[in-house]
Amino acid sequence: MAGRGRRLPWTLGYGSLSFGAVSVLAYAIWAFRLVPGTAAMYATTAAVYVGGGGFALSRLVLAPGAWRRFPPCFALAFLAYAVGWCAFWFGLRGKYHADLFGAAAGLAAMTWLFQRAFGKKDDFLPLFAVLFTGHSLGYYVGDALHAIVAGAPGRLLWGAAHGLGFGAGLGYVLWQCQPRPRAALE
Repeated sequence: MAGRGRRLPWTLGYGSLSFGAVSVLAYAIWAFRLVPGTAAMYATTAAVYVGGGGFALSRLVLAPGAWRRFPPCFALAFLAYAVGWCAFWFGLRGKYHADLFGAAAGLAAMTWLFQRAFGKKDDFLPLFAVLFTGHSLGYYVGDALHAIVAGAPGRLLWGAAHGLGFGAGLGYVLWQCQPRPRAALE
């Protein structure tokens, strides 16, 4: 009997939709200019992702008490991603594909941390590739939507697209990092 969270399509959908909702909340800080100052805005946006993302995605972790134990793991992984992204973005002053290089560095760290947390010792490159693809597809589709739709609605569309893609990638990584719990449930 297959229940929720035991099939990859459900995991991808749930990861996408739940993280998409968190992303819209995070992008709302920028869309509505809720926090003045660049550094404060980025820090607050990261805090929304850290707080909401770990809780939202904890449902994809197949272990008792995941809603309590997964958010700190996600917080560490997201902070590693954010540090990598910010290092390139601010270091290259937003030029020379800084967002792409920053995402690659941050998502590599995130993938590695999730592998360590779940005891998965192989498949780093395929996991990273799926996470990077989902994240980047969402980010750049969102950027294109933002170029078409002006103002706050465009910014929120960017957040939605980014979150949908990033969430699907995160769902895939979490699914692949838990082969033993999945096998035990089936």
